[in-house]
Amino acid sequence: MSMLQKIWLLTLVLFSTNLWAKLDIQTWQSQKGTKVMYVHAPQLPMVDIEITFDAGSARDGDHWGVASFTATMLGTATPRMDEDEINEIFNSVGARLSTDIGRDQLKVSIRSLTRPQILEKTLDTFEQTLSQAIFKQEIFDREMALLKLALKQSAVKPQTLGSKKLWATLYGDHPYAHPPMGTLESAEKLSLQHVKDFYKKHYVAKNAVIAIVGNVDRAQAEAIANQLMANLPSGQKMPAIPSPEPLKQAQKELIEFDSTQTYYSLSQMGIERGHPDYAALFLGNHMFGGSGFGSLLMEEVREKRGLVYSVYSYFAPMRVAGPFIIGLSTKNASAMEADKVVRETLTNFMNDFSDEKLQAIKDNLIGGFPMRIDSNSKILDYISMIGFYNLPLDYLEWFPKQIEQTTKQDVLNAWQKHVHPDKMLTIMVGRPS
Repeated sequence: MSMLQKIWLLTLVLFSTNLWAKLDIQTWQSQKGTKVMYVHAPQLPMVDIEITFDAGSARDGDHWGVASFTATMLGTATPRMDEDEINEIFNSVGARLSTDIGRDQLKVSIRSLTRPQILEKTLDTFEQTLSQAIFKQEIFDREMALLKLALKQSAVKPQTLGSKKLWATLYGDHPYAHPPMGTLESAEKLSLQHVKDFYKKHYVAKNAVIAIVGNVDRAQAEAIANQLMANLPSGQKMPAIPSPEPLKQAQKELIEFDSTQTYYSLSQMGIERGHPDYAALFLGNHMFGGSGFGSLLMEEVREKRGLVYSVYSYFAPMRVAGPFIIGLSTKNASAMEADKVVRETLTNFMNDFSDEKLQAIKDNLIGGFPMRIDSNSKILDYISMIGFYNLPLDYLEWFPKQIEQTTKQDVLNAWQKHVHPDKMLTIMVGRPS
């Protein structure tokens, strides 16, 4: 590397770290006891708001799919408005309402212009759909028919079959084990009363985190948070999710599927969000399989042997230990060879890897970090995550510094501690030779 390149790289690193450090995240509690996360972003006349409830599918209990189905029905009726009227109001002001459900959380988001007349109308309608939701039988029946159709369609997709088997096998009787949408069998047992009960218990102020990013000042943000929570019961925060037990030995599952391709995964339990080893695991994964064409998996499985079009790996930290997953699809005839190459690449990586490759990945990550917060929606996602998982407020400043300071030995130590090639779950969906 030339002296000019070194100076440019140092400048980029300093610029990147300083840019992240300037993100002023503020937090407080609303009048109802809801945690609020806020960033003032006056560049555009818009505001993004996201309310995250601890109401993901891990809270389904015996009624699989009820969390997802409740989110689907949110915004279909209030005491003063029906579904068409709600949609018409949001369309008239250019606001966009969306929901997103996972195993840990339910997110309800709105984006609006900050012109007073528009914002007032948006917030009033958003508050009603959130805290004054009504669930009607005719809409339940309509959405249930659509859900069953979607479940039938997904049941014949090899990727879905593999994913369901992965979560069910890794997590056993843990709340993460079942699919967020449930199954056809669970859908048949779901009732309107289950939805009403779930909403009443989980959609409460103390079980939520509000994230606000945009062209509103602190006083406006406080007023918005108080308004959105005003008519929700205070309620209670949900109890902790139990920690799952990892596999004690390797397992292999073959799902026969009439296809020319075999869909393959190699997985195990990983770590929880906020774990101190996450930076080292994240950095290592970018080298191993998380950086596309720059990864070792892509080099070994695709470029050298032409076995796949795509291969990837990732850690999915959650409230408790989420999975570590390696995935690919390949011709049936090459499935066993692909499995062998993946395992060899993993073993070799955990023993040693190139110092130059590590530095290149670090430079790429540090230089690219500002791109991760270059829009209000990206900032919203990050501060919502920080609030929900109780991460430190300086997390976005701390993380790139951790990447910069992480050594090769740190990566090797973290992977050897957390990744266990001899206790992993192998799943193949197809007809591997």
